[in-house]
Amino acid sequence: MGKKDSITKDYMGNPARFADLFNGYCFHGSEVVSPSDLRDMDTSSVVVPYGSDGAAVPTQKYRDVLKVLTKTDGKAAYCILGVENQSEVHTAMPVRNMLYDAMTLVDQITAAANSHKNNHDKTSGKEEFLSGFYRSDKLLPVVTIVVHWGADEWDAPVSLQEMYSKEIDDRVLQYSSDYHINLVSPAMMSDGELDVFKSDLCEVLKFIKHSKDKQSMMDLVDSDPKYKSLSREAVQTISVCANVDFKIPEEEELIDMCKAIEDMKDDARNEGRIEGRREGHLEGFAESQSQMAMKMLKKNEPVEKIIEYTSLSDQQVQELAQQMQ
Repeated sequence: MGKKDSITKDYMGNPARFADLFNGYCFHGSEVVSPSDLRDMDTSSVVVPYGSDGAAVPTQKYRDVLKVLTKTDGKAAYCILGVENQSEVHTAMPVRNMLYDAMTLVDQITAAANSHKNNHDKTSGKEEFLSGFYRSDKLLPVVTIVVHWGADEWDAPVSLQEMYSKEIDDRVLQYSSDYHINLVSPAMMSDGELDVFKSDLCEVLKFIKHSKDKQSMMDLVDSDPKYKSLSREAVQTISVCANVDFKIPEEEELIDMCKAIEDMKDDARNEGRIEGRREGHLEGFAESQSQMAMKMLKKNEPVEKIIEYTSLSDQQVQELAQQMQ
């Protein structure tokens, strides 16, 4: 698992943020899902596809975060909620999510069958005996939300039928089941729509949304006092998802984003000055800035970030990029 995947999984595994995501997306901000009513579930399921030789090949699939929502007494399960974290756009997400949801439903049927078998329950006929799922048994609904942690818009299908050829007759499609993903993608949401989230998930998604525009990002941080006291987990998530290298003090649990951004700028300027002094003259300093810019270009860093770190102009950076081609 990559660093970005690990950090976003830990971030959304927090019950308060998990509940906030579903309250914001499903209930328009009303606090229907309580963190205290959530119970962790095993996120692994086993699916058995068949190879060309007809042999079963068990494959284990892992979901990112999966929790059971219990009723108000905290004992009886009510439904199953899942989160899939996507740092990049996934062009087959409807099929992938449909598979995950289906496996979660299959797990419930398997659990019911095992329970009846272990308890030696009597069946009403061969139908219940063969399936293991009795007529009195009920499934828990599964609701999955896909969180896109990128600054670009989601430009891939959000439903199964979008993945079919346009040439297929509508009379056929009407009998084909569809599947829609529940998508949270900050670039496709207004700041007002993101305000529906009450935890620091709101600030994280807003920052990611504005991260492609340096001035917009700075205006956001300067105008919202919540960025002066963000949790360490929130800042780490912003750092990896928005590709911004913040200095996060190990001893602090609450981070001032304004200070973190200024420290980042100072570090970049100081690095440039030190390299310039090693050259012993102003030309050497300019050269060190260019060298730094070229290193960042090789890493495909955004032009805005290169300008911020090196103090070079946009034209100078573009000229360096042309020289490297």
